[in-house]
Amino acid sequence: MIPQDTVQKILQAADIVEVVGDFVTLKKRGSSMMACCPFHNEKTPSFHVSPAKGIYKCFGCGQGGDSLRFVMELEGLSYPEGLKWLAKKYNIEVQEREMTDQDLIQQNEKESLFIVLEYAQNYFHDLLLKNEEGISVGQSYFIERGFSKAIIEKFNLGYALDSYDDFNKKASLAGFTTEILEKAGLISVKDNQSKIDRFRGRVIFPIHNVAGKPIAFGARILKTDPKAPKYINSPETEIYHKSQIVYGIYQAKNAIRQADNCFLVEGYTDVVSLHQAGIENVVASSGTSLTPEQIRLIRRFSQNITVLYDGDAAGIKASLRGIDLILEEDMNVKSVVFPDGDDPDSYIRKVGSQTFTDYVNASQKDFIRFKTELSLEEIGNDPIKKAGLITDLVESITKIPNPIKRSVFYQEVSTLLQIDENILINEGNKLLRGKNPEQKKGRSDGGGFSPGPPEPARNREKEIVEASMSKTNFHEEVLVRDLVLYGHEVIDKDYETEEEHTLADYLFHETSEIRIEDQLLQKIYATYKQYYDLGEYPDIKIFSSSPDTKIQDCVINWMSPKHELSDNWTKFEIFVPKYEEKLSDFSYKLVLRITKDKLQNEINQMLNEIDDANDEDQEIIVVNINKKQLLIKKIADILGAVM
Repeated sequence: MIPQDTVQKILQAADIVEVVGDFVTLKKRGSSMMACCPFHNEKTPSFHVSPAKGIYKCFGCGQGGDSLRFVMELEGLSYPEGLKWLAKKYNIEVQEREMTDQDLIQQNEKESLFIVLEYAQNYFHDLLLKNEEGISVGQSYFIERGFSKAIIEKFNLGYALDSYDDFNKKASLAGFTTEILEKAGLISVKDNQSKIDRFRGRVIFPIHNVAGKPIAFGARILKTDPKAPKYINSPETEIYHKSQIVYGIYQAKNAIRQADNCFLVEGYTDVVSLHQAGIENVVASSGTSLTPEQIRLIRRFSQNITVLYDGDAAGIKASLRGIDLILEEDMNVKSVVFPDGDDPDSYIRKVGSQTFTDYVNASQKDFIRFKTELSLEEIGNDPIKKAGLITDLVESITKIPNPIKRSVFYQEVSTLLQIDENILINEGNKLLRGKNPEQKKGRSDGGGFSPGPPEPARNREKEIVEASMSKTNFHEEVLVRDLVLYGHEVIDKDYETEEEHTLADYLFHETSEIRIEDQLLQKIYATYKQYYDLGEYPDIKIFSSSPDTKIQDCVINWMSPKHELSDNWTKFEIFVPKYEEKLSDFSYKLVLRITKDKLQNEINQMLNEIDDANDEDQEIIVVNINKKQLLIKKIADILGAVM
C-alpha cells in the first residue's frame, strides 16, 4: 500500500514532457509538443503533449492521459507499478506499508458494532415475543396501539426487561466485551465499575440504516416516572449519527420512490401506525430538529416532502424552521395540520386509512399558504405584524435555489397579501446579496441572479469537443465540463462588498435540483462538489490523473481542443473573445436551457399519461401542462428562441 502523500508527491514531480520524451521525439508547435503517436502507426503527427496541463492526447487513436497513464499504457504496468516506475525516475523513496494493527482494530471495531447491535435487536425482539414480562408488558402496549404481529416483525420491535444488567450478562456470555458494549451505547460503566443496561423497562424501536442494519435504538418508558424521560435514544457512535438518519427510512424507501413523496412525522409510533394502515412512504425525525443531512437522505428517493404536524400550535411554530431547511435543499414541501389534539398516530387509528388519506389530500398546502394562513390568524389587521410576515415569507423564498420556483412563489405572496410583486423581488434580492455570497444581483423575473446582460453568444453546440462517452443530455455535459474547467473563474463581483463570485458558485446554486443521468458525469460532478463543499476548487489534475480511466479520458477530452487559434489573429490585431470571457453569458443561458429541457420532459411525461387518466385527472394534467408551457415560453423569450 503506497501512502497517499507519496502518490501525490510522485504525480507532482512527473513532468509530462520529460516522461514522454524518454520514448518519443517531441517537437514544439505553438503551446504544445507534438510527435507521431507511440500507440498506433501514423505518418502525420497527431500526438499532442501539453506541458501546461500535464497531459497527452492523440487525435488519431484517441489515447490520452497524464504521465502515469502514459507509462502504464506503454509499458503494460499496473497502477502501483507505474507509480514505482516514476518514483525511480525522480528518485522518490516509496515506503509501502501494510495495514497496521490500529488500522485493523478500527476496521474490526466498526464491524463489531454492527454485530453487537444485531445481537441486541434479536435479544430485545425475543423478549417481546417469548418472555413473560415482555408479553404481559411490552406486547400489551403494542396491541393496545393496534400493532399486528406482522408490523412488529417488520420493524423488529422489542422490549427491555426492568432489570439493571440482564442484557449485559447475556451479551457477555455471548462473547461481547465490555468495551464494545459501551461503545455501542448498550451499557454504561459506573465509577465503581458496575455495568448497567442502558435500556430498562421500555419498549424498543430499532433504528436502521438505509441498508436495513440496526445502528441504534429508541426506547419508550411504560410506567409513570416523573424523573425519567419518556424516550431515550442510543448515544452517537461510529456508525450512528442521529443528524444523518431518519427513523423508518429502510422500511419506507421503496414506497417513497413509488409515491414520489415522503410523509415526514415526528415520532416512532406515528411511522409504525401509518405502516400498519398501509401508508408506507413515511419517516420520522424522531423528535429532533430536522437537519440538512436528513433532508438529503430523503431526497435520494423523492424531491417531495409532506410534513404532517401534530395539532399543537406551539409545536408547529417550532417546526417551521424545518421548512426553510427543506427549501434550501430545493425540495418541494407541503404541510398538513391535524385537528387539535391529534397526531398522525391517533388520527389514523381514529378514522382509518382512507379518511386519513382523504384528509391529507384535502388539507395539504404549499409552504406559502401554510405560513400565511397560520400567521394571519394572529396578526389580524396589524400592519406592522403584516409587514413582518411578508419579510418572513420573502426570507423563506430566498432559501429556494431554483430561480423559476422563487418567481412563482413571489407571485403567490403578491396575490395572497395584495402587495406589488416587484417589491417582494427587490427585497428578496437584497437578502440574497446580503446573506449568501454565491447569490447574485436580481432580475426582473424574480430569479434573484444576474451574471450579466444576455448578449449574442456563440453556438455552444459547435464548441463541444469530441466526447468518448455516449451523451444522455448535451446541456448536462456542458454543465459538468465548464464546472471542471472553469469552476474557479470569477464571473461576477459585488463592487459594494468586494465579494467575488465564481462559476462554481453560480452553477451549484442555480442547478442543484438537476439529477444528472449519466453515471460518469454524475461521478465527476459529485467529486467536484465534495471539494467545493470544503471551500476548495479541485485542481484539474484530480480528474486528469484520476485512477478511474473513464474519468481521466473524459476530462482530458475536454482539456484537449482539437483546434487552436493561430497566432496570426493577434499579429494582425484581430481579437477574438476567449471562452472564459463569455462564461457569465454562456452559463446564464445554459441554466435556462437545462431548466427548459426539464420542463419539456415533464410535459412529455404528462402527455403520455393523459390518455389513461379519468376526466377529472385529465383536467388537472392539462392545467399543469399549460403552466409548464408558459414557463417554457418565458425562458424561450429570454433566450430569443422561436416557439
